[in-house]
Amino acid sequence: MARILLVDDDQELLSLMSEYLSDCGFQSELASNAAEARRRLEQSQFDAVLSDFSMPGESGLDLLCHVSSRYPGLPFIMMSGSGYSTLKALAMEMGSMEFIPKPFKLTEMVGLLEKALS
Repeated sequence: MARILLVDDDQELLSLMSEYLSDCGFQSELASNAAEARRRLEQSQFDAVLSDFSMPGESGLDLLCHVSSRYPGLPFIMMSGSGYSTLKALAMEMGSMEFIPKPFKLTEMVGLLEKALS
């Protein structure tokens, strides 16, 4: 069972994504910001990270930079509700495997995770 780290300051979205991933056979842990995500990465092993771009404190790009340098090869998917084209290019350049614009369909999220994990 793949373990996914979900990172977003929107608690309702985190819960919804986690529940859907569980229904699809994934295990997930939740973090509400980049600092909490880094702590979880130090404590547990994950198969992929799905992170929002815009969060209080450090951004998703800061987290992506951390993951790329400390956990090379760990699939990272960035999501955001704004600045799609510019942010997508930057995230992909920095190592994000995929970029998903908000709002998105949960089936799309699962498809991207399955692609990243294969």
